[in-house]
Order: sequence, then structure tokens, then C-alpha cells
Amino acid sequence: MLKSVDMSQQKLYRLLRDEKTIWVLYLDIIKFHEVEFRYGYKICRQILEEIEREISQTIKQQRNLYLFSHFESRGGDDFVVYFVPGKNIHWNITEVIEQWVLPMEERFNRRIRKLVNEKISLRSGLAQCVNEVGRSADYLLYAAVKEAFLLNKSEPDPHFFARREEITHLVENPDKYLKAAFQPIIETRSGEVFGHEALARIPGSICFSNIADLFPFAEKIGQLYPIETLCRRQAITSYANVVRNKEMLFLNINPQVLIDPEFASGHTRKLLSEKGLAPTDVVLEITERSAIEDFSTFRDALDHYRNQGYLIALDDVGAGYSSLQSVAELHPDFLKIDRSLIQGVNADPIKWALLETFVTFSKRIGCRVIAEGVETAEEMRTVVQLGVDYVQGFFVAMPTFERESINPAALEILDPVRRLKSIDHSPILSMVEPLPLFDTNALVSSIETYFREHPHQWLVGITENSRIVGVMQRDRLFSALGTRYGVSLFLEKTVPIIMDTNPLIVEDTTPLEVVSSLAMQRSDAQLYDGIIVVNQHKPLGMVSVANLIKAISERQIQFAQGANPLTGLPGNLRIDQEIRQHLERGLTFGLIYVDLNKFKYYNDLYGFQQGDVAIKMLSEVLLNESFKSAGNTFVGHIGGDDFIIISSPSDLETLAVNILAQFEHSCKQLAGTENLSVALACLIINTNDQSWTTLLVSERAAQIKKEVKAMGGNSFLLR
Repeated sequence: MLKSVDMSQQKLYRLLRDEKTIWVLYLDIIKFHEVEFRYGYKICRQILEEIEREISQTIKQQRNLYLFSHFESRGGDDFVVYFVPGKNIHWNITEVIEQWVLPMEERFNRRIRKLVNEKISLRSGLAQCVNEVGRSADYLLYAAVKEAFLLNKSEPDPHFFARREEITHLVENPDKYLKAAFQPIIETRSGEVFGHEALARIPGSICFSNIADLFPFAEKIGQLYPIETLCRRQAITSYANVVRNKEMLFLNINPQVLIDPEFASGHTRKLLSEKGLAPTDVVLEITERSAIEDFSTFRDALDHYRNQGYLIALDDVGAGYSSLQSVAELHPDFLKIDRSLIQGVNADPIKWALLETFVTFSKRIGCRVIAEGVETAEEMRTVVQLGVDYVQGFFVAMPTFERESINPAALEILDPVRRLKSIDHSPILSMVEPLPLFDTNALVSSIETYFREHPHQWLVGITENSRIVGVMQRDRLFSALGTRYGVSLFLEKTVPIIMDTNPLIVEDTTPLEVVSSLAMQRSDAQLYDGIIVVNQHKPLGMVSVANLIKAISERQIQFAQGANPLTGLPGNLRIDQEIRQHLERGLTFGLIYVDLNKFKYYNDLYGFQQGDVAIKMLSEVLLNESFKSAGNTFVGHIGGDDFIIISSPSDLETLAVNILAQFEHSCKQLAGTENLSVALACLIINTNDQSWTTLLVSERAAQIKKEVKAMGGNSFLLR
């Protein structure tokens, strides 16, 4: 038997080398384990013998149609049939199921009527094997059998051969069929474009109108690496059409591709260099289409690319295989929150809480959060309010082949002056919680069902023409339905019959003190009802009285202290106020943007507590040296390892030199600080030279910071 199989395989190899095509058909019995359960092992053994006889007899009867044919059992109910079609065959590979499998299945079922009283169905997977230069015959045949096996075990695809042909054209002529589109990712603090995600597109495609179908199919037929390589090349080649000012390029990478020899060999790095890019300009966006099974090996691969300068983003966080374990094991630089969590986040308390948790978590581990798939103004306001670092989505800009302008409505939400005024005069915005909305045509029964399915939700809003016209309290609804005739009176009526038409509604610009006063003036029955927050009569969410009281207390303390909780230094609000006051007074002043180099690495290596010690040590150095300077010097803590110093222009250079010296001396008291250094971006703002704004100051300082960080070590740069 083995000798026969070997001879048959050798025959197939020879035919393949002679440029003949081989059809590989993988067959098994659908739900054979259930058949065995119903009839037992002995009957199933006879069924398998009968199918072997039928396949063998069918091949003999049709011998004149093929140059060669052969079948083999793969164990159990799995069989592989090989055909080398000849000139006499009257069907092509797309018709094998209809012309060969189905008739054979019918004859096989006639054979086993004496054994079972039901029809046994066969499942098919079909692949085509052709000779390829540089590939051995045994490899090609093995790959074809594997492909047929995968197709057999997956859902039937009526467009399989058309899709495969389209991928063949794409691989052979990528410049004609494959293009790269780019979608901007903007920074919430400044509104500036931080980078662009490269997205593959196949204009005019019939089989892959949804590009998401391309990669799973390519993986199924063993073409994932070539396809991803081509997409990557097209993205890098086309990026010059959209990039400005060293914006980052986000490249989607399947985890398995990172161990691809072609990727690891430096071809990608060479292509980047040819296009004027470096690994430090690229974020590798890990798309987990399949689970990462060996985190240790994968982490080693990531470290290899990190050492070259690439940054790492974990995609699809909150969906699919992307788990907290991935975050813990891989230490990404960015978390990209999946669209499934962003969609409707403004009105969904669970999504709201999850996103807030991710933001808080990311700040603790020194990571940055990107909200992707933002499609509405409400979603945009919510993700910005919750503190995400970057935003991407149709509301910001659509993916295009050329550079796309950012939606002005999105930039208005991000406008730092507007946001600062909102914080100053309307801190109510920072307390808004999602408010589920129902139309006035909704039945009371639908709200009753909603409350039962969401036991922690106690208030919903009622809208008409997108404007809030009332609310429904959980307790009052169930109290009304609990009366003797409550169910019959209310349940199948529309909601206006029972809703509260006089809730407290405030605009988002209403000062906090006014909101508090209005809330406390209500009747005892309404005193603890939720407060509805709107923007031009359109609902943004609601605020609970408990959170209102808590926020008033916390904010009074915060404004009294004006301090960062870790270092006790003034925080962002005070920093913005200080810069704005200098600009409004027309004063020339010096500014130092202070940032620790490699702090994330240090934090990961020595832990959060030691990281906090390093930040406190730096804050003490900044304070001590600032006190020694002749003029009034302001020191603020932006957050994390970022600080701001505002000082006299004449003191700036001396102050920077002293800070570097004192920092180097203080580092000797901490473990592992050979891994730490400080970068000082020094800027002199002369209000007579140009019309400075707080945003322009921030942008200019950030540019200088990039330059000085690239210098490495303890260094400063004065502009």
C-alpha cells in the first residue's frame, strides 16, 4: 500500500513538473460523529468501506477523462482525490462538485441503504495545483492539499475561484489593482494631525468590495504574507502624497507577519529609507485577526522592531482576540479602541465606563489611547471629554488617496480655547453621563423592558424632533405600573402619558454654581432627580445630584490647591492661564518644556512606584533650580513626565544648564537611572514678533521637544 502511494505521488510530481494541472479534492462526511453516535462503530466502519469502494469505482469508470487520477484515505472519514484533467473532460474545476461529487454521493447513498435509513452528505474542499518556478513539487502538492482541507472545513464559498483569480491578478500586478488610502488621526489636545492609518483599497474589485474580506481569504489560500507585503509597500510608496511635518504612518500588521523572513530581513526598512522615512516615523498596528498563542516568542519579535525605532499600537482593543493579556504582555505604545466600543458611547453607560477605564488604565501604564471609528459629533464630544489622546473616524475625515482636510466641526470640538472656557465656566460638561433616549412615539412597555434589562439605569430621556421634552424615572415608572390598574392603563400607551414633562434642563454653558442653585430650588419630590444637559436644546447627557455635590467639593479643593496630585505643582488649567496672561499682557517670556527620555521603558522595567519617585525627583529639581533664578519663575506639571517652566528670557539658558547638572546629580540616588535622561525644549516668546496664541506656543514647544529628544541624553535646545 505504501509503495503504491509512493508511486502515485511520484507520478503526480512528474506530471506537475511537466506543467500539468492537478485538481485536489478533499472529502469528508458531514457530522460523521453524530452518525457514529446513532448507529455505532461497526456500521460506520462499513459506511467508510462503502465510500472507498464508490470513489475507487467512479475513478475507474471515468479513467478516460484524466491523464491520471488517484485517491487516498486520510484516516477516519477524510479522503483526498487527485485528478489530472485530460482533453476528454467536459467540465472545468468550478464544476467538479456538481459533475463529480454530487453524482458520486448519490450512488454512495444507494449502496448504504441497507445500513442506515438516512442520507449521508459529503463536504468538499477543492484546490488547484500548478507548477511554480522555485517551488518543489512535493511542497506545491502539500500546499494544495492543505488549502483543500481548509476549504473543506470552512463555510462554502460560491465565489471562491473568482476571488482566487482576483488575488492572482493583484499579486502579479499590484500597481494596477492595489492602492493605499489614508485616514488622519488627530491629537485631541492640539487638533493637529498626528499621523495617518494606511488602508488597502482595490478600486473596481468585484469580489472584494468589502476590503475586510480580503485578508481572511488570502490567509485561507496561503497568500496572506504576499498580500500584506504588497499592501505595506503600496502604503509606504504612496505616503509621500499625504505626509507633512513628520506625521506618523500607521501600518496594519498581522501578528504572524512579524516573523515573516522578508519583513524581518530589513526590506521594509530599506523601502522606508528610499521614501525618506525611518522606523521612528512608523507605528506598527498589530491587528489580531487570530489569537497570539506564544506571547514569549511574539514579544521577542516586537522587541526586535522596537529596537529599530518602530512604535507599537494594539488594534481592535475591546473586541475579538484583543485582550487585556495582550496589553499586559506586549506593552504597546498606543491602544486603539475598537469601533464597537465607540459607537453610541455617548448614550451607553457600559461603553462609557469601559472607555473611561481604558483611558485611566492607559495613563497609569504610560500608553496613549486612540478612539477609532468616531462617526458623530456626540461620539466625538464624549471621547474627548473622557480624555482620549487621539481620534480617528469618518467624523474627523474619510480615508482618501490624497491628503484630506479635517472636518471643521471636529476641530471646533477640539478647539483648546473653547475647551478651556468650557472648563473655566462650565465644569458641568466634565460630569455629564450618558442619557439613553426614546422618542415620544415609544410605548411605555419598551421603556419598562429597557429598565429591566439595565438594572443600573435609573433615568431615560424622551425626545421629539431631536429635542428633549421629558424624562422617565425608573422608580416612578414601576410605582405607576404597580398600582391596581397601572399595567392596563399605561403599559401599551405611548410614553407622554406618564413621562415627567418638567425636568431640570440646563445648557452646557451654564456655570456650575447656577446649576447647583437651580437643582436645590426644586421641590422635595424632585430634589434628587437627574439634571439634563443640552447643547442648543439637543441632549448631551445627564448629571446626578450626588455627582454634582461631589464635583463641587472636589473642584473647590482642586482650584484651591491648583496642583497635580503627585507632585503638588500647578496643573494644566493653571499652566494655560499663566501662558495666556503673559500673552495678553504682551510680555516677552521664556518657556521650557521638560520631558524625561525613555520614561516608559524605565516605568516598565522598575514599576510604577519607582516611576513616580523619578517624577517627584525631577519636580524637586525643577522647583529648586527655579527658586535660585533671579526673576519670578513658574513651574507646572502637565502630567506624567511632562513639565512646563515659565521664566525670564535672560535666565532661560542658565536655568536649563543648572537643571541638567542637578538632575544628573540627583539621579545617582535612584536605581537604574542610567536609563533616564531629561530633554529641555527652550523657547523665547516675543509677542512683538508675531501674534502668539496658547495653541501656537504649545505647537512650537512640541516641535522643539521632538528635536531635543532626538539628540538623546541630558540635553537642551534653545530656539
